[in-house]
Amino acid sequence: MRQPMIDVYGEEFFAKYWAEWTDGMINIFNKHDGNLCSSLLKDIKCPTFILYGEKDPMVDQVHVSHLHTHIEGSRIHLYPEGKHNIHLRYAEDFNKRVQEFLLLP
Repeated sequence: MRQPMIDVYGEEFFAKYWAEWTDGMINIFNKHDGNLCSSLLKDIKCPTFILYGEKDPMVDQVHVSHLHTHIEGSRIHLYPEGKHNIHLRYAEDFNKRVQEFLLLP
């Protein structure tokens, strides 16, 4: 998964971005005793759209159902053949769905 990220962001920026992301996740993990977000999901009140590639090798589908179950009123769209890069592979459809979601009354 590293090379596609380097292709998109460049090697220098990707290394910096990855280090910052990792540090941030460690801080969140430590601050919440290993519970990265489950206890906070009930507090999310804004409209939430969960988009997921069902063949994602990095994020298990259990996260999608957990988020949807615990974020009241959330919506889901699944990409059956999608992996972790649905925003790139299905860019036109992805952007259309996000735009429609954002424009909902």
